[in-house]
Amino acid sequence: MHRWRAGYLNELYLLFYRKKVVMFAVFSAILPILLAISLSALQPLLGLIAVSQSFPIEMLTIYTSIWIPLFMLTITGDLFPNEVSARTLKLALLRPNSRFQVFGTKIAALGTGIAGILIILGLVTFICNLFTGTTAGITDSFGMVKAYVAAFVSMLALSALFVFVSQFFKSASSFMVFALVLYAAAKVAPFLLSSVAAFSPASYTDWHMLWLSQTVPMAKLLTTSLFLISSCMLFWALGYYKFDRKEV
Repeated sequence: MHRWRAGYLNELYLLFYRKKVVMFAVFSAILPILLAISLSALQPLLGLIAVSQSFPIEMLTIYTSIWIPLFMLTITGDLFPNEVSARTLKLALLRPNSRFQVFGTKIAALGTGIAGILIILGLVTFICNLFTGTTAGITDSFGMVKAYVAAFVSMLALSALFVFVSQFFKSASSFMVFALVLYAAAKVAPFLLSSVAAFSPASYTDWHMLWLSQTVPMAKLLTTSLFLISSCMLFWALGYYKFDRKEV
């Protein structure tokens, strides 16, 4: 347990020392503020609703569709293919750690990064609501927390897919290009073949919206929850299988 904790903290330190991670965190905080200011400025001209109680949910939908997947692709490329090409992965395996511990700590660091982006977004949008005089009640606040937790689960399932795909590459740039094309194809595929949506983790980036609806049956929420959890377990297991047999 001590070795796993030390490896996890080491991966977090390496994550925070990357300039791109800092930039992602900064822009994750700035973007909602800029959008809130822009909406407030345009309200008298266009008659728009400046910042409503649903502002945190609206921003969450944008982030889970574009921003967080881009963050996951970038970090996954650094954690796996980039370390193979830079031969720094060999240094981690020289320590008294098993490959399972190294793989697990990298997954944990990636999950922490995703949670960090969601926490930053939730706090900033909540503060934007306070400054614009749009306060949310207890029910709305609970719904927002529920939506953000659901978004975290769906992002974990998508990250597990990216981690699995990254094991086939030894270059971060080639992985990024392939993964971007794969993600775009996965988002377009349901429009061409509707049955694909039920079996693709990329189709659940807006899964948090189901938890806010009063008409969605609990059985459907339970089924999709089990699917996403199963996707995490499956792709992480397949990813570790490839990682364990990778030549470094």
